[in-house]
Amino acid sequence: MRLLKKAILGVLLNIFALFVCQKVLNYLFLDFYLSSDLKRVIIFAVILAFINFFIKPILKILFLPLVWITLGFFSLIINIFLLKFANFLYPTITINSFSSWLLASILISLFNSLMYL
Repeated sequence: MRLLKKAILGVLLNIFALFVCQKVLNYLFLDFYLSSDLKRVIIFAVILAFINFFIKPILKILFLPLVWITLGFFSLIINIFLLKFANFLYPTITINSFSSWLLASILISLFNSLMYL
């Protein structure tokens, strides 16, 4: 039951994070486009929550030496890769610049960290 609550909370936080990214990044850079269909956004949030729950811990363990050497900055690269991988699996967002990928991954990671408070 606890796992189900955590999964639902992860999906809801990802949906909210995607809409916040759309507002913030469109205000700053005008190059973050989210599909206007709510069903596609929900499916993308489920995929992103699944990736963050299962694949992200594995990648963090594999690249732990790089994360330590770079004082944690390599975890941003892992987050960008996971966001791009989720978008590859189910194309819902369009981002044109690296800075937007970076800020989107930071914002989504911040919202996902709320799950562990």
